[in-house]
Amino acid sequence: MPIILIEPGILAVHTQVLDTANHQHALQQLTLPTGSAHLSTPTTEGIRSYRDTAIILKENMPHQLTMHSGWVILIEPTSRVGLQVSAMLAGREARSLSIPDTPDEFSHLPTLLGLFNLRYQQKIHHYDPRISQLLKHLDQCFAGTCIKPEHWLAKDIAQQLSLSQSRFLHLFKENMGLPWRAYLLWRRLICAITALKAGHNATQAAYMAGFSDSAHLSRTFKNHFGITLQKLTSLNNK
Repeated sequence: MPIILIEPGILAVHTQVLDTANHQHALQQLTLPTGSAHLSTPTTEGIRSYRDTAIILKENMPHQLTMHSGWVILIEPTSRVGLQVSAMLAGREARSLSIPDTPDEFSHLPTLLGLFNLRYQQKIHHYDPRISQLLKHLDQCFAGTCIKPEHWLAKDIAQQLSLSQSRFLHLFKENMGLPWRAYLLWRRLICAITALKAGHNATQAAYMAGFSDSAHLSRTFKNHFGITLQKLTSLNNK
């Protein structure tokens, strides 16, 4: 397995020989290559390319990444770090950053995030108390206690929060900046990755995260991140 670091709101993966299809997701992305890299994004003027440099991308930006080795860090836009990244972007869709001389020496998430000099005034996103309650419940997955798939339906979550389904969906999008379904997919992928890190096989991880089988999990991962879990794992085990 590659090096995978997970904290609430953040997924960081150090991988080798990464070559993704064009894809997009509802997350901000920091790419920190430790070798050669090429990231391309479409613009109104055409395709913009970045080579051998660290890149910040805003959420929902289509992109394609080829990287010999390095870190890919995905961030929830409304998280503390996500708000700092938004401040760094200042309305832009992408921004390049300088790369440290020895980025491969960093092995833990706080140091990685420190590479980007996120020294803007700290911003705090104030969630509705009911959304905070839901996020706290979802964060149990980081300790290996994931919410079971049968409790992930919007109508069930709404009932637990004493809201109508339509009110819950509106309140969630208002607080988080993205729909419940898209956020839930991100959380289910985190759940599957956490299970794989804990030593479960792909079939077990898929079941735990509410996917029908390991192939369904791999297809969803590829649609979300441009590469299958199987390929990512095999590349890092060579």
